Amino acid sequence: LPKFIADHLHIRDLQRRYAEWFRVLDDVKARPENAAKVAALREAVAGDERKLLYVWYEFAGMPQPETFGFPAGAAFNPALLAAVLSEKNFIPYDERYFTLPGLDTGAYLTIFRGGRAPNTNEKFQFEIPHSWPPGEYGATVRCAAADSAVPERRFLEFNVFPGTGGAPPLSVHQVTGTLAEPQEISLRFKVGGKGTGAGNRRLYVLREKGMGDERAARGRFAAAAKENGIGPDPAIWIDWIHVERVPDSPDAMPPGIRALDGIPLTVTNDPVAPEKLRSAFERFCIEAFRGVAPPDGVVDRLIAIHDGRRALGGSHVEAVQEALAAVLSSPRFLYKAEPGEQATRRHLDGLELATRLSYFLWGAPPDAELRGLAASGEVLKPDVLRSQTDRLLDDERSRGFVEPFLYQWLAMDRLDFFQFDPALHPRFDQATKHAARHEIYETFAHLIEGDGRLSDLLSADYVVVNSLLARYYGLEGVAGDDFRRVPLPKDSPRGGLIGMAAVHAMGSNGEHSSPVERGAWVLRKLLNDPPPPAPPNVPQLARLAGKPLTTKERVSMHQEQPQCASCHRKIDPIGFGMENFDAVGQWRTTDSYTPIDDGGKLLPKLRTTWTIDASGSLHGGPSFTDFFGLRAIIASRSRQFARGFTAALIEYALGRPCGFSDEPLID
Repeated sequence: LPKFIADHLHIRDLQRRYAEWFRVLDDVKARPENAAKVAALREAVAGDERKLLYVWYEFAGMPQPETFGFPAGAAFNPALLAAVLSEKNFIPYDERYFTLPGLDTGAYLTIFRGGRAPNTNEKFQFEIPHSWPPGEYGATVRCAAADSAVPERRFLEFNVFPGTGGAPPLSVHQVTGTLAEPQEISLRFKVGGKGTGAGNRRLYVLREKGMGDERAARGRFAAAAKENGIGPDPAIWIDWIHVERVPDSPDAMPPGIRALDGIPLTVTNDPVAPEKLRSAFERFCIEAFRGVAPPDGVVDRLIAIHDGRRALGGSHVEAVQEALAAVLSSPRFLYKAEPGEQATRRHLDGLELATRLSYFLWGAPPDAELRGLAASGEVLKPDVLRSQTDRLLDDERSRGFVEPFLYQWLAMDRLDFFQFDPALHPRFDQATKHAARHEIYETFAHLIEGDGRLSDLLSADYVVVNSLLARYYGLEGVAGDDFRRVPLPKDSPRGGLIGMAAVHAMGSNGEHSSPVERGAWVLRKLLNDPPPPAPPNVPQLARLAGKPLTTKERVSMHQEQPQCASCHRKIDPIGFGMENFDAVGQWRTTDSYTPIDDGGKLLPKLRTTWTIDASGSLHGGPSFTDFFGLRAIIASRSRQFARGFTAALIEYALGRPCGFSDEPLID
């Protein structure tokens, strides 16, 4: 706070001195003896009066800079002037800040407003010293929401610095504490090594949700300043931040490192007993090869690599690293090899089955328990296999299945294809997008944990959300950062995949909804009836340029093209039935469109607004009057959905596309 006040007073003093400078300069320019000089200079600068400031010394009788409190001999500084003038409008904002409660112990997160003076608290930063080791860290933030803060602004965003508007946050937290009773929020994060790469950044930032996007922050400040002449009230107060490293637990140590127990892993030139080195290398190979003992001669070659490095003057650690690098670059580590002739069908052995199962449900090698059952052959028994499947799914490492599988199956990479314009969709910031993405993950995890019905992904009377997403959906009574099952009112369009904001955001271009993308996605992912790829060289509908047409009118014209009609008859009705959702999954009843001319110029005078008509008929199928009718039709086709889901699950588990020979398994 003292620096904040000092910066503020410094700006006020600069403004006072510059104002005096300008007043005197105007008087000097008005003197008769300077008339010719002023006229000549004005002609030279083409009448730009501001440029006369740069040549103040040309006018007779103009005092030196030190007269106004500037350093002796200082020239006019246009950059400093620009900073001072840009801060002028923010003086009332700063002065009101000083009146806020709680400044004796803490400070408020402010809104970035575009000024260049360093007197803003739009973010709080802390850095992990490079002398601290990499690993798991925890931070505790004592904070509170201002009494005047609206619910939408009571969220704290945590990220790696700079954490700009295009970067998803590490986490987002609802602030429920008050100045009278602050709360403590716990953060967990991993810190990399001492390098400066993206994975090793050690500078972290806390800011109000969504304010990592400078455009959004400027817009919020400008809107509030226009309304009250000052700017937005600060919403979040921070008392202190405490950071510490979380001690390593023996279980957290990677098994490959545990396998090297018995040989030093620090810089040393002391000789290591050959039998200890051989035993450590053999244990490491077994871990790297997922339980398979190294072939004859492999350990001997590793010993030779180690000894050769030592003979060239390398340290023990360097020699060990070089030997282990050979293991980690070998095909036996990089690939899950299953020896045998490709044309021969055979049963998997215990270790092969355990490896497939573990990579399927954890995305990681089998652990000691699963490897033990594989070695004994017990895992081949159906009841043991079923029990181990339950155990792996019950473990927190099953997130290594949930998120990668859903990302692949639902083509969730499309969520990051576009940046969402904060001017058009101010509520769909990176924090909201992050929560929307995790709604899909958490809903699927909820089904697994509770033995739920797969058909709930088509239609459900509940959602799995946290407080941030509940507020985005207009659901009351949800507090906290954890995702949980929340019942829906009967008239809610939420519930199931096609009620989720992330799905509709994927079916957009970042600005407007795309009925074609949405319709094709439903056919591919929910109805197991994928349309063929678009034909090459599809002609542009040039006659649409400059015409104020509704979305349905524009998209339907594709059906007039013979090469497009057969697919669009299936795709478009589904997409139109979802038009009540805008580009970021917010419910709407009207839409608008501003046409462009042939040169790409907007024609605002031709802007048209219409009431959304979500009725339609599936090609060769039933009709529906609105989105709810469409959702009911899709939900009634749960068997089609289950078959498509099963094929996607098999493809993910086996790491290859399903073929004709897999049809009995799918059945």
